[in-house]
Amino acid sequence: MIIQVQPNIQCENCIKCGRRPHVEQQKKYWVLTCPNKSCKNLVKSLTVDFETWNRLNKKINEVPASADTLKRTA
Repeated sequence: MIIQVQPNIQCENCIKCGRRPHVEQQKKYWVLTCPNKSCKNLVKSLTVDFETWNRLNKKINEVPASADTLKRTA
């Protein structure tokens, strides 16, 4: 069963093709996956894991909103 992710849920697009992911249920796991099968971009867990999906699909030069200032320790 494939479920589309609602637009009001904060979810990054696929870093490979730029499409919005969808959710599939496979036995006891929930899989957040790209609709483009050639990407093979997915996150599989017991619950729908948007945090891991967003972390893996964030652009490299994008700065997270909760970045603290770096402190020297040495």
